[in-house]
Amino acid sequence: MNSLFIALNLIKRTIGNRRGFLLFIVAPALIVSLIIGFSAKKDEKASVLYINSDEGAVGRHLLRELEHTGRYRLSTAPTPDAMRTAVIEHKADAAFIIPAGFSQGLKEGRAMRVELLELSMSESSFTLRMSLDQTIRQVSASLRALDASGQADDRLNLVLEQVEKHQVRAARTDYGWYASPSLGLATGILLMFLMGLVNNSVSIMVEDRKQKTMTRMFTAPVRAYEIMLGNFLGSFAVGTLQIVLVLTFTRYVMNFSYGLPFMQHLLVMECFLLAVIGIGSAVAGLIRNSENIGAVNSMVAAPTCMLGGCFWPVSIMPEFMQKLANFVPQTWAIEAIRRLGSGQGLGDVAMHLGVLGLFALVLLGIGSVVMKPGETEAG
Repeated sequence: MNSLFIALNLIKRTIGNRRGFLLFIVAPALIVSLIIGFSAKKDEKASVLYINSDEGAVGRHLLRELEHTGRYRLSTAPTPDAMRTAVIEHKADAAFIIPAGFSQGLKEGRAMRVELLELSMSESSFTLRMSLDQTIRQVSASLRALDASGQADDRLNLVLEQVEKHQVRAARTDYGWYASPSLGLATGILLMFLMGLVNNSVSIMVEDRKQKTMTRMFTAPVRAYEIMLGNFLGSFAVGTLQIVLVLTFTRYVMNFSYGLPFMQHLLVMECFLLAVIGIGSAVAGLIRNSENIGAVNSMVAAPTCMLGGCFWPVSIMPEFMQKLANFVPQTWAIEAIRRLGSGQGLGDVAMHLGVLGLFALVLLGIGSVVMKPGETEAG
């Protein structure tokens, strides 16, 4: 019963005022939703510039095949210098030049290539290179077949016309067996806001120590574990409300598809919440001075979020940092959600949930041991 009173008091102090409600409840829902809206990939065509210096039919065939894909918005560039300037200034995603004598070179069996210009490799420039290379290989194969029959000069235009009709097409069926591209970033931002509960828990417990509230509770018939349990239940209730509101708002108001069931998503987030509360309890038990609260975010929340992949994939980090990432709960939560989003079941993420639970158990135990309710603020 004592723990329930402490928990209710913590909830009231956290979200019982306008500032706390906006900071811990409204802000995460709005910001995560906006990030999802801006980061969701749209089917926009890539802007591509070109110069066709070829006098033959193959150059024109390349352009028609690229237009048929529907992935590019092709525009003619006046000069190579203007093309390079447009790519450097990000006015075009990529550009290419079909050299003079391109068709004749292919007819003669020479290896001909299109000059591709890109500022850095991107999805659009990579697919452009693949499309160009594939079309060139198909034309070369057709020319070899015509050359063997002695009809290369007479039949090439007819063959290219038939190819451009695309009478045989491949049908692609998208079953959606992959995680949403925006899922990792949206989850990382939500985890970052949940880490804000660490600062909140630490601030409340240090304030209680400073105001001697915790000392008065400890002199009453309230044990140390009841104080810790009360803070745990209060933080868990606030965090659960935050998670449910964000997931509900993004799913049913923003219509964002996470690709996994609501209850499975909620279960992973609740397990991560337990780990977050454990971190807050352990840190609050170690801090003895309210002036050190500001260091919590710079030394605990921000580094663990960066290391755990909240802002970028863990796979792009150096190998030693990937190993260190296994020691922060964000890594396990994001990986579990990605696996569920790609179609796996709860049995496939049982280890991830177990590790999150272990984080919570160990850190809560450390917090219960190092917290001394009878002490006042140091200094």
